[in-house]
Amino acid sequence: MRDLAGRTAVITGAGSGIGRALARAFAAEGCRLALVDLDPGGLEETRRLLAGVPVSTHVASVADRERMAALPAEIEAEHGAIHLLFNNAGVTINKSFADSSLQDLELVLGVNLWGVLYGCHYFLPSLLRAGEGHIVNTSSMAGFLGLPNQASYSLTKAAVKSLSESLRVELAGSGIGVTSIHPGAIKTNIMKAAARYGGDAQETARLEALVMRFGMAPEKLAAKVVRAVQRNRMRVRIGFDSYLTEWAKRILPVAIHAPFRWAFDRARRS
Repeated sequence: MRDLAGRTAVITGAGSGIGRALARAFAAEGCRLALVDLDPGGLEETRRLLAGVPVSTHVASVADRERMAALPAEIEAEHGAIHLLFNNAGVTINKSFADSSLQDLELVLGVNLWGVLYGCHYFLPSLLRAGEGHIVNTSSMAGFLGLPNQASYSLTKAAVKSLSESLRVELAGSGIGVTSIHPGAIKTNIMKAAARYGGDAQETARLEALVMRFGMAPEKLAAKVVRAVQRNRMRVRIGFDSYLTEWAKRILPVAIHAPFRWAFDRARRS
């Protein structure tokens, strides 16, 4: 989709981080925006940053099936049509699988996987009616391999990668492009949010500090996503760490897990 001007983009997780950066980048391309987030304060802050752009805000949990089912009609009533869908909302919990409750697992799967499935399922008819469109699903470098203390997160991001690949083939003849994006460390609040759900608070804080020091700015990610949509790319690896993770998994599919095992065992004994 080369010409983005006048298109309506739906962005979940738009109240902060990657979602906010995507909103600003696609607004600069002339898009109308429907911003979705569970945090009304975050949505209003994103709206404030987009003064002069046609924007609607929609408070919703992407894990809420009934709310997601109602969103397309709500947004079409506001904007007339829907052309772009960004299934971006995400959450993680920094715990081992053994220490995770079923509630922990249901939370991560509900947002990261069911949220993407609901988005694709309920918005696809709108994209088809528009005659052309594009879906961007946020996976992760964790979609390339399972990371310790991130079993549920890695599971969901690998599933989003596979879903995106299937949809891309199925929808190729209908004018709908599909892209999965695979960010490495991005300077967002995802690790700060993870601390609310328990786990090793000191380790989570350490990871957050590393991300904020070495991670990529979300604005750089958003610029790459704009180009990916315009060029109908199947996937986008974002950040040196994402490239390195995928190549290491390709070259050393088993051995790559040894340093993770060593670090996990050492942390558990300390």
